[in-house]
Amino acid sequence: MPIMAKMRDNLPAILLSLVILFLLTIVLDWGMDITGRHHREGGFREPIGIVNGEEISYQEFNRALEAQIEDFKQRTGSDPDDFMLEQLRNQVWEQLVTQKLVEQEIKKLGITVTDEEITDWVLNSPETLPEPVKRNFIDSTGNIDRALLERALKSTSPQAKQFWIEVEKFLKAQKLTEKLQSRLLASIRVSDGEIKERFEKQNTKYEIKYVSLDPNKFAKEINEPTDEEIREYYRNHQDEFRIQETRRLRYVLFPDAPSSEDTASVVRELENLKQQALNGADFVELVKNYSEVPFTDVFFKHGELSPEIENAIWDRKVGEIVGPIKASDGFHLVKILEERKGTDTFVKASHILILLGRDTAESYKLAKEILALAKKGEDFAKLAATFSADQATARNGGDLGWFGKGKMVKEFEEACFKAKPGEIVGPVRTQYGLHIIKVVAKDNRELKIANLKLSVRASSETIESQRKRAEDFSHTVSGKNFVQEASALGLEVKSTPPFTKDSPIPGIGMNKSISDWAFSNKIGSVSPVFKIRGGFAVFTITEIKEAGIRPLEEVKEAIKVRVRREKLKNKAYEYLTTLRKKLNESEGLDAITKFDSTLEVKTASGFTLSGGIPGIGTDENVIGKLLDLKVNQISEPIKGNSFVYIIQLVNKTPFDSTLYKSQYETLKEQIYNEKRNTLFFTWLDNLKKNSKIVDNRALYFEH
Repeated sequence: MPIMAKMRDNLPAILLSLVILFLLTIVLDWGMDITGRHHREGGFREPIGIVNGEEISYQEFNRALEAQIEDFKQRTGSDPDDFMLEQLRNQVWEQLVTQKLVEQEIKKLGITVTDEEITDWVLNSPETLPEPVKRNFIDSTGNIDRALLERALKSTSPQAKQFWIEVEKFLKAQKLTEKLQSRLLASIRVSDGEIKERFEKQNTKYEIKYVSLDPNKFAKEINEPTDEEIREYYRNHQDEFRIQETRRLRYVLFPDAPSSEDTASVVRELENLKQQALNGADFVELVKNYSEVPFTDVFFKHGELSPEIENAIWDRKVGEIVGPIKASDGFHLVKILEERKGTDTFVKASHILILLGRDTAESYKLAKEILALAKKGEDFAKLAATFSADQATARNGGDLGWFGKGKMVKEFEEACFKAKPGEIVGPVRTQYGLHIIKVVAKDNRELKIANLKLSVRASSETIESQRKRAEDFSHTVSGKNFVQEASALGLEVKSTPPFTKDSPIPGIGMNKSISDWAFSNKIGSVSPVFKIRGGFAVFTITEIKEAGIRPLEEVKEAIKVRVRREKLKNKAYEYLTTLRKKLNESEGLDAITKFDSTLEVKTASGFTLSGGIPGIGTDENVIGKLLDLKVNQISEPIKGNSFVYIIQLVNKTPFDSTLYKSQYETLKEQIYNEKRNTLFFTWLDNLKKNSKIVDNRALYFEH
C-alpha cells in the first residue's frame, strides 16, 4: 500500500514533469482558459496550428502552456505577467512545431520502438530512467529499490495503470528521438588531426617576434578606386550585398508602470499595518504574513541595509516602528527589535575630491583653500557640490555613507579612523587625487529589525487603463498621420532600425507576434495593441525592403572604402615582400630595421592560440601561418584583417603527449558536441524551411 500511496500522491507532479520533459527533450538534449483573459469568446474549430497537414489542437497547446506556466511559477515563485505569458506562448509554439516535425521525420524514416525495448529499459536499466520516473523507486541510499519497482510493475490499481501508461508514452517518445538522433549524427566524425589541433591551440605556448605595417602609410601612393573597379568588385562580391526582407517601424508606448494611486495604495496599506502594530498586533507576525521578504532573525551592521533604511532607522530607539520608508525596491515598515554593541567600528563620512593635474602645487593650493573654508563653517555639502570631482557623491553633498575597515583605499581609511566625529581633515592624497574628509560619525552598534516590505506594482485598473488608451489610439490613428496624431496627444514616437522576420526587433526584443504582423501588412498600416516589456505598444510600418541584392548606388561608398583598403594592403604587402627578400634567416627578424628604421620589432610570449596573440588578436590569417612555422623560421608577409605582418617563431613549448592523452577524450567530446549542435540546428532549420506551417494563434489570443 505505501508504494500505491506514493504513486497516487506523486502522479500529478509526475505527469506535469513528463509533459515538460516531452516538450523539451529534443531541444535540451540536442542543444536546443489559464491564459485566457485574451481568449476570444466562442469556440473555434480551427486548430491553433497545422504542420505539414497535421493539426496542433488548442487543447494540446493549452495543456503544454499550462505546464510551462506551472514550471515558471515553481521556478520564480510568481505568476507570469502579460509580457512573459507571450514569451511562454511563443516558446511552447516553437516546441510543439519542433515536436511535430520530429515525429513526422521519425515516421518518414520508419523508426520504431517496441514494447520489449521499453520493458527491457525499465527492468534492466532502471538507473537510467528519467528523474521524474526514477525518483519513485529510490531508497534511502539513493539507489534503485528493485523490490519496490517490481511491486509497482505488478500492481493492478487504477493509479498504477495510469502511471505506467504515461511513463510508457514518454519513454517511447524519448527512445524514438534518441534513435532519430543516432541516425542523424551517424555521419559525424572527429579526426585525430582535429583533436590534436584543438589541443595545441589550447595548450601550446608560443613566443614570437613580429612587425606590423599599417597600410594607411601608403595613402599617398595609391590611386582612388575608379568606377570600373567599383563595378567589378560589386559584380564579384554579390553575396556581400545580399539582404533579407526587412521592415522598419514607428511606435508609441503606453507604459504599464504603477500610477501615483498605486503608490498611495501601498503607503495606505503600510500605514494600516503600522496602526495594527501600534494597537498591539505582533509586528513579526505581520512581517511573516504580509511582507514580500521573509523575516530574518539576525543583527545588521552598518552598510548591510539600503542607505534609505539605514538613514531612517539607525538613530531610533528599540521598539520604534519607522516608516513607511521609500526605497528603490518599494516601501518598508521597520521595527527595531534589539540593539547591541558589535566588535567592528564603522565610520560615516563625506569627502571632496580634487584631481591632481599637471601642476600638483596648484591642486594642493586649491585643496587647502577648500579645507580652510570648510573649517571656518562653510556648508560642506555645498562645497562638495561645487568643487568635488567625484560626481557620484558630489550631488549628495559628498556623502559616502557608512563603511568599515577594508572598504576604502589605505590612506583614506587611516585618515577617517584616526579623526574624531565632526572633524574635517586633509588634504589626504590617494591614487584618486586629494581628499578633504569630514567624519560625520563613528559607531559599532548592530540592530536586529523586522522589515515589512511591499513593492509598488501597477494595479489591474492601471494596466487596463493603459491598455484602453493604447486601443483608443490604435483605432483613432488608423488611416491618419501617425506622427501628427501622436504628437497632438503628447505621445513620444519611437522608431526601430530595419529588422528581419523572426529576429529580435531592436528596442523591443524577440516578439513573433509583432514580427508576423509587420511582415504581413503594408506601409502605413497601424497595428493592434501589442504587449511588450514596459507596457502596451501601437506600431505603424514605415519602410518595407524586399529580399535581394542591394543596388550599386546604395553600396557604392562602402565598396569604395573596401577597394581602397585592398589597394593599401597590397601596397603594404609588396613593400614588406621587398624587405623580406633582403632578410637573412640567420640574423632573425630584428635585422629588418636595418632596411627600415621606422619598423618596430615587437615580442609576444606566453600565449596560446585559443586566446589570441597579444598585440594582434585572433586574426586567423596570422594564426594559420604561425601554425605552419618551425622554430626560428620567419614567415612571408601576411595580410591580416587590419595590418600586414611578418612573424618569426622564436619558441614554443614542446608537445606534451602525456597531457594530450589525458585530454584526448574530453577534447573529442567537445568537438563532437559542437558538430552535433551545428548539424542538428541546420537540419531543423532546413526542416522548417521546407515545411508548410500554419500559425492560427491570432484566432485564439489577442496581442
